[in-house]
Amino acid sequence: MASRRAVIDRQAIVVAFDMCSSSNIIDDLTKSGNVGRLPVFFTAIERYLAARQIDAVPFHPYKFTGDGWVLLFPDRTDGAKLLRFLEGMCLSFAVEFRRSLLPSLSRKPALVGLTFGIERGELIPITLHGQQEYVGRSINVACRLQAALKDKGGSPAYSALMSESVYRACFAQTKPHRVNKVTRNLRNIDGGAQFACRRVWLLRPFEAADETG
Repeated sequence: MASRRAVIDRQAIVVAFDMCSSSNIIDDLTKSGNVGRLPVFFTAIERYLAARQIDAVPFHPYKFTGDGWVLLFPDRTDGAKLLRFLEGMCLSFAVEFRRSLLPSLSRKPALVGLTFGIERGELIPITLHGQQEYVGRSINVACRLQAALKDKGGSPAYSALMSESVYRACFAQTKPHRVNKVTRNLRNIDGGAQFACRRVWLLRPFEAADETG
């Protein structure tokens, strides 16, 4: 069955996500000779993403970053559908982590899960080395927001940090499990000034605990 890969115009919603504790996980698997489990794990996540393009919401799986992805969604993507997609992504990750990686680790990492950064804005397409690439502030901000989840203590796992403008435009009418107004200083964004954000929890705490064991 063919996937419904989205056609990205100049405006898009950018979702950047990666895996908590990835450096520790890779180090542990390498030392034990089990690093070959990583391709198995990430291939399973890739299959999940491809399936969700068919039955959830079209998007462009733009970039694999080594421990996560940058996904591009059409600007008019329904916020409720996108929220459900992110929730499903978290649950799928938790199940696959427990199945593919946890049995090969010498110890379970203190922090397990996914973290997300979300921004919306203009993208400029360019071709580099024969590949379609994009540049734009929204990609930079989404990646900075994803990284900034770890800045204020507490577990960042299974939550998203998004700009206030994205929350109001796409998610204000949805029903996240929990949402807080927060601010962050994003490196090289707005001169380091306070950046208005919303932190959205994508799983209820008991769901995250149940799925990750």
